[in-house]
Amino acid sequence: MASAGQPPVLVTARRIVTMADEPYVNTARPALAIQGEWVVDVGDLGDLRRRMPGADVVDFGDATIVPGFNDAHQHPTMTAANQRGVDMSAASSRADLLEMLRTRARDTPPGQWLLGTRYDHGRSSGGTPLTRSDLDEVTDAHPVLLINIGAHWGVLNSAGLATAGLSDDSVPPPGGELTKDAAGHLTGVVHEQALFDLAYPSLSRGRPVLPDQDLEAALAQLKSTLRALNAAGITSVGDAMVGPTELSLLQEAHQRGELTTRVNALLTYRHVDTFHAAGLRTGFGDNWLRIGGVKAFADGAVAGGTCLVDEPFEGTNDHGIQTLGTDELNELAFRVHAAGSRLAIHANGDRAIKLVLNALEQARAAHPTIKTAHRIEHCSMVDAEILARMKALDAIAVPFGSYVAFHGDKLLDYYGADRLERMFAHRSMLDAGVAVAGSSDFPCGPFEPLLGLASCVTRLSTAGRTAGRVLGASQQISAREALAIYTTGSAHAAGEASFKGRLEVGNLADFVVLSDDPLEVDPKHLPDVHIHETWVGGQAVWRDREDPS
Repeated sequence: MASAGQPPVLVTARRIVTMADEPYVNTARPALAIQGEWVVDVGDLGDLRRRMPGADVVDFGDATIVPGFNDAHQHPTMTAANQRGVDMSAASSRADLLEMLRTRARDTPPGQWLLGTRYDHGRSSGGTPLTRSDLDEVTDAHPVLLINIGAHWGVLNSAGLATAGLSDDSVPPPGGELTKDAAGHLTGVVHEQALFDLAYPSLSRGRPVLPDQDLEAALAQLKSTLRALNAAGITSVGDAMVGPTELSLLQEAHQRGELTTRVNALLTYRHVDTFHAAGLRTGFGDNWLRIGGVKAFADGAVAGGTCLVDEPFEGTNDHGIQTLGTDELNELAFRVHAAGSRLAIHANGDRAIKLVLNALEQARAAHPTIKTAHRIEHCSMVDAEILARMKALDAIAVPFGSYVAFHGDKLLDYYGADRLERMFAHRSMLDAGVAVAGSSDFPCGPFEPLLGLASCVTRLSTAGRTAGRVLGASQQISAREALAIYTTGSAHAAGEASFKGRLEVGNLADFVVLSDDPLEVDPKHLPDVHIHETWVGGQAVWRDREDPS
């Protein structure tokens, strides 16, 4: 696998965590030999230097090297597109949020869309969604769309509703909702497919209402997004909402050599026939950009309180939203499985997960010789029956890593403390023998993997009124298990476990240089571990100003 003609480079540090059967390189001075994109040897620095006398040495001193973090499910192309809007996640009150929008409105020509993203109603509007009348206070000269941080619902002002062609007489799209008040008037709040039709090219049933971006601007935003991921130690990412527009952007960035993070693309189900007709099945691509599967949605958002649950949300009779009809879900699972591709289906609530398992079991029964391991994205609320069925199917769970830390208050309000004992159930999944990957679902949650590791290990809510409270203690896992989820687990979910996730001979030289050993540091302080450098394919793609040596 080594690149012919390229001299090897020896990389050394106080500790190297390989995530192989023996987690550490147990020598006096551990080192990796890298040639081209690949690890070609592992051992003691002195031994490697004697065997490779001409090799350059990069010495990271007292630092620790770990395999590059792999976020199996987030949305980098969506995040890049969101840069044209205002990030509302820092707003701490209704007044603060509206003023941020007013500031942007003053710099936006009348008639152009005003976009707000990552709106967290739990933090900025007391848990109650804003309405069109709230946004009408900001401007009547611009259509406004405010997208919730969960990315499954949003709010329009009156001008936005008019521009989108929505009125009190509009019929909600299948799998979507147009919220109305007691008098039958639109509130401006739109859920699921009703939002997707406005904002997301990969999921819209037609052309989205938000205008297309200029290619160069989109590429610059993608480059900035990937650099932020590199700064957090991320070397591989699953883009979980890729349609033709997003795939073209990623391909253009790849062709220009501007991908600094490897991308496993999940192609949205609305375009599955087009993609399959073009030969774009699971595994197509190279080590920088690869098709990982077909993405679909069975229910709503766990943090938005719209997922499909057996027991209603706390204090309500609401069981959430099923976004894909059962017959359509079954037919999609059959088509994707029969084509040999991987289905990666968003299912948060326990009722939704059971519907997905029904569909996968039927597809496997119809084509038993096809052994594709399908994925359940988020897989937020499980029980013993669900886990046993997943194990029998070799289904892969891709739960949120940092949601307890980031969304703890909202989770308690929606689900209560008892249900949190079986949500983001890393411990139960691992004990049941279910393969587990690490994910953030950014921009719906923070993308920093070290925060995800801390949340998995401690289950501490670190934001809001429950700061420091353990939620779902029965699901705590060890630091080594958490690191495996974000390295080898995510590589398995992407179908890339044979060459990614471990620092061993024959694997890609993707790694992160840390100030401390994440397997030894106090788990509460994992988010404070400093990232010195991030390397992808034997090259540094991000360096901090501090010298790690």
